[in-house]
Amino acid sequence: MDYKVKLNGTEYGLPIVQIKDGLSIAVFDMLSSVKMSQDASKALYEKLKASDIELSKIDTVISAETKGIILAYQISEYLDCDMVIMRKEQKIYHPNVTRGAVDTYTTRNRHYLYLDNNQIPKLRGKNVLIVDDVVSTGSSLLAIESILSEVGANICGKAFVFAEGEAADRDDIIFVNSLPLI
Repeated sequence: MDYKVKLNGTEYGLPIVQIKDGLSIAVFDMLSSVKMSQDASKALYEKLKASDIELSKIDTVISAETKGIILAYQISEYLDCDMVIMRKEQKIYHPNVTRGAVDTYTTRNRHYLYLDNNQIPKLRGKNVLIVDDVVSTGSSLLAIESILSEVGANICGKAFVFAEGEAADRDDIIFVNSLPLI
């Protein structure tokens, strides 16, 4: 059984997967489809254009790997600005990082997001737009916001393709569609 959603006029069936007893989610895996990735990016960009965010003043788009890479790249292309990706693992070639803790129900254990400190000049004193595929518990978003605050960035907006569960009730985010917790 799939959960049906529309992105940029195209209907997609998201598989429903049980992640623990009594909780299933509709899985949005845009990494497996070029068309879905393009439609998600375009739908998010259209939602951003309709918002009150001054897109011409955005200096940097930031996201977390993995699915956020596609969105950050495409949205930064639309906005003609820079991008930064936070990593889910500290790389040997990033010896100096700023990190934030993340606890979600789609991962088994606490993990972290890592910002390569060489990227701080793209963020400090800059107008930054956070983008990602799905916001649910808000833990990843909180980690990104914490790191951005620590490095002196100005958060101008937070935009997602989907807001899952209670995240759809938030008034501080922009999202294309909502997804239920099943």
